[in-house]
Amino acid sequence: MTFKLVSLFQMRKTIKILTLLFVFISVDVKSQQNELQNFSIKDGLPSLIINDITQDNIGYLWLATNKGLVNFDGNKFSHYKNHSQSKANTVFVKNDLFLIAHTNGLFKKESDKFIFLGKEKILKIVEINSKIILATTEGIYQLKEDYLQPLQINTKIDFAIINDIIVFKNEIYIATNKGLWNIDKISNPKKVSKLSEDIIHFFLLNNDKLIATTSNNELKVIKQSKTTKSINVDGEITSIKKINNELWVTTSNNGIAIFNSDDLSFKQRINKYNSDISNLLNTVFKDNQNTIWIASKNKGLYKYRNTETSNSQRFKPEIYIENITVNYLNVDSLNTKKLNLKSTENNISFTYKTVDLQQPKLIKYRYKLVGNFSPWSTKNSIEFANLNAGNYTFILQSKKGKKISDPKKISFLIDAPFYKKIWFIILCFAILFFVLALLIDLNINKLKKKNQQKVNNLKLENHLLNLKQRALQLQMNPHFIFNVLNGIKALGNTGNTKELNKTISQFSILLRSVLNNSRLEEISLKDEIETLKNYLDLEKKMSSKIFEYTIETNLNNIDSEEILIPPMLLQPFIENSIKHGFTPTLKKGKIEINFEVKHQFLQCSIIDNGIGLHQSKKQKINTKHKSVALKVTKERIQNLSKNNSFSIIEIKEDNNILGTKVEFKIPLKTDY
Repeated sequence: MTFKLVSLFQMRKTIKILTLLFVFISVDVKSQQNELQNFSIKDGLPSLIINDITQDNIGYLWLATNKGLVNFDGNKFSHYKNHSQSKANTVFVKNDLFLIAHTNGLFKKESDKFIFLGKEKILKIVEINSKIILATTEGIYQLKEDYLQPLQINTKIDFAIINDIIVFKNEIYIATNKGLWNIDKISNPKKVSKLSEDIIHFFLLNNDKLIATTSNNELKVIKQSKTTKSINVDGEITSIKKINNELWVTTSNNGIAIFNSDDLSFKQRINKYNSDISNLLNTVFKDNQNTIWIASKNKGLYKYRNTETSNSQRFKPEIYIENITVNYLNVDSLNTKKLNLKSTENNISFTYKTVDLQQPKLIKYRYKLVGNFSPWSTKNSIEFANLNAGNYTFILQSKKGKKISDPKKISFLIDAPFYKKIWFIILCFAILFFVLALLIDLNINKLKKKNQQKVNNLKLENHLLNLKQRALQLQMNPHFIFNVLNGIKALGNTGNTKELNKTISQFSILLRSVLNNSRLEEISLKDEIETLKNYLDLEKKMSSKIFEYTIETNLNNIDSEEILIPPMLLQPFIENSIKHGFTPTLKKGKIEINFEVKHQFLQCSIIDNGIGLHQSKKQKINTKHKSVALKVTKERIQNLSKNNSFSIIEIKEDNNILGTKVEFKIPLKTDY
């Protein structure tokens, strides 16, 4: 009997030892399976308070901290200091849309630029029916292109604090500080129902159930708009996430409570009493390698890696092109399949990345532009300078260990300089032929114009010669010659030999000058004045009309013998004044002849005190006389130069006609 008691005692002792040994082994195995790593300020974090965590398409981890936005590539933290260092509440990333909500408003990130969208304080950002919906402290807003639009749902919801929004079985559930609400659609809802007075903070979809966390630190299961189950959580709930087949509930004072996702049975708690983790937590996040990241309120970021579920070893790297610069300027769109660049845009650089949050230092890269691939390197950027024109395909790959990513390709075309293009060469030849043809045509036209000018000059010369001949023919009026000869005859009959000889001498000098000048293109102004004096003196003697004349010159110190003038330009006008301007009733006629050099022109004027232009014209009409000499002389003057001027005007004073003035100018020409 004693032996049996001793044996039973020994067996119990052995069982206890084996049980303790099993527990120690289980704990040791469990600790080996779960690796916990803490990141703090000494690792590069700007703040120990992490409010939200998300991951983008490339694989970067994005953190909303109390000092702004931070990203993490597994190796280093990058703080966006040039943005806003105020408290960041939440981060939303989907495809190319990147939103960051600060205490001082909402921003959209585009490359390295941050665009301010609104000053509203945002607590949650969700996507509903392809619309970005914002839960704010002042109702629900929708993100438009570059601004926030408030949505009108219900007066009790529109100005309430919205904690969370979720779509569950084609209905929208809204968690507010004024209870739990249910609507049929986000814009202009027809159905608005209040389901509960409970203040809901967070929603989570779990299979066909909706789980909500309340301000009383409860998990409530909602089915068909009714609460079917409630579970108390020890601690103030700050978030609820589904990780693998578990529900992870973070608290602000008691670490993490983990529940089974199927029946919501409690599995375990992770806090400072059984691990090195802080009790003051904000949220958890599972990345694309099954690593769990824990955001704390006082000790920064925790990396909680479950080696049983981690797929780090099976991770196949994927490479992304982060940035392209052309001539040191960023290319706006990285999604284009082919870049079309100008000939001057031949300096291009690429920045690329494969993010591995587990083992970032094992990632290597290679590239190919022309020829073979480059050697593997940890460098994640490359620059190509002064590329020649042509088509290029840039190929990238990354690797981790023996696993190599699929190649990433981007094509670009550098256009040839315009002077090397076929159209430009053809255009140059066409322009050359056109210029040659134009030069030939211009030369032909020039020769034609030159010949035509010669013909025109000859015609003009011939016309001027004809005018001159006609002027010479008309210069000595037959009546004047007849009167002179009769006067000479009368002087001979009277026996006044002295006056007869003087008159014959004057008449012979006048005839000689007319005959001599008829053979010359130009004569001196002095000779022209002498001829006019002889003519006027003879007219005074032979004409029945009494008149006087004066000839004045103002030649700017130029000798009259040096000034050249076409012969016999003034005589027809003087003759016209004597014959038609003076009448027998006029007591004494006066003729003033003036020559003046002015502005490279010789100005000539003839002024008489006759009956005037209009009255003399009436007499001509009555006598049927046509002054051909005047017309020919006027045409001669007009053909001498394009800059000549010719005018015949009446001189009036108080509506009384005082005479006629003939005035014209010809280009000044001298013999020196």
